[in-house]
Amino acid sequence: MPNVYSPPAPTVSGDNITVNRLVNSPVMLQRTLRTLTQMRLVGDKILTGKVDLTGTGAVNYEVSEAIMATSLAERIDDLMEYPNSAEPSAVSQMAAAENWGLATMISDKLVARNRVDIVNRKLIKLANRIAFGFDALILSAVASAVTQTSAAATAWSNTSTADPFADITLAASVSDSLNQGYEIDTVLATPTRWARLIAAAKVIERAPREGNDTLLLTGRLARIAGLNVWKTTNMPAGVDVMVLDSRQLGSIGWEDQGGGYMGTADGVQSKRIRLEENDGWKIQGRRVGVPIVQEPGAAVKITST
Repeated sequence: MPNVYSPPAPTVSGDNITVNRLVNSPVMLQRTLRTLTQMRLVGDKILTGKVDLTGTGAVNYEVSEAIMATSLAERIDDLMEYPNSAEPSAVSQMAAAENWGLATMISDKLVARNRVDIVNRKLIKLANRIAFGFDALILSAVASAVTQTSAAATAWSNTSTADPFADITLAASVSDSLNQGYEIDTVLATPTRWARLIAAAKVIERAPREGNDTLLLTGRLARIAGLNVWKTTNMPAGVDVMVLDSRQLGSIGWEDQGGGYMGTADGVQSKRIRLEENDGWKIQGRRVGVPIVQEPGAAVKITST
């Protein structure tokens, strides 16, 4: 007598799928790997300068050189000698590019029996991890170099009295008061603080409704009154919100070390290496570079948010 009942559905336990002999094998649906932009990487948005270190691997740079003479100008009478202004030398620092990399192994058998391009998937995972780590390195370097702070008047979780937008503009005034030509154009915030800022009714009320500065919202970016508000999960411990001048804060040094890698030298590079003696492949990725914070006065941390 034929079986009139449907056989049990396939089950999965660890890496093993059990399928009844009367049932077709299940369709394998692979999760699409997310792109780096969905991981909210912001390092290249706050250190916008690019410095090619190829051939040396190191850079000598000056930190926070004043844009004005030390002495004040004086009124000069007839035949009077002009006063001299003694200008101190700028603080000189060195930075060296470092190689950040990862690798993994994969056998010919796994490639042959896999339904998807497992090599490319593994390369994407390596690249994601390397890029994410380098982004955290950039934010850590910036947070370490920046010493200026501005306290929020009220914790942003207090929705009845907090005014996040006022806290941001007041923090920007700290850099303005230095008279070094800084112009704050970017806000970095952890996801929770980003949400508090966007949800604050006062921010929406103050956002212009006409012209080129209208409120713009996306999943990662808000643009309010000329400020780009970026969300990031890579803030170092103890830092939740920071305002900065992305055009003057600093640069990212990169080095092309050759070796037949694919990809541009100022980003994540990858390479596939055939292992004939092992019947397999070694795939690896790297990013060679270093964050350079040239103007720490161009950023301010907002505390007590």
